[in-house]
Amino acid sequence: MALSATFTRLPRTDLAELVTAASDDDPQAFQAFLAANGTSVVEFDYDGDIFSVLLPILSDDYDIDLEASENEAVADIAEATETLVFILTQEDQDKYLAKLDPDNFDEEELADAHEDFTEEENDEAGEAMLAGVSALHQALGETDAGHIVVVTVG
Repeated sequence: MALSATFTRLPRTDLAELVTAASDDDPQAFQAFLAANGTSVVEFDYDGDIFSVLLPILSDDYDIDLEASENEAVADIAEATETLVFILTQEDQDKYLAKLDPDNFDEEELADAHEDFTEEENDEAGEAMLAGVSALHQALGETDAGHIVVVTVG
């Protein structure tokens, strides 16, 4: 089953409440909080599971580590929701926006990296990986001093 990836712009001041919502007994509280307090900033039509491959490849091969921001909050949310969650910040934007320009990436090179990482051949992997790069680039552009983008895959 395909996983969806959501990109929600949220006021940075809401981060503590987001962690609380993730820990709520109601499994829908986390998504409800994002929907009530955030704004969707990217539409991603591919299987969100691509990010479980793309993020380590970006980190290892391109020196773009998008999983380092807000570590404590991310760990708390991921543990509570059992989903892939990472948070993009203005600091990430400052470091990586130019590096993540989709024009800097080659679809075939991304497909090869995907195959090396997963040890499986997938004809659509390069296209999906490049779409993931584009989505991350667009989402980073939505961050500022007062706003973060919460990316969830599940």
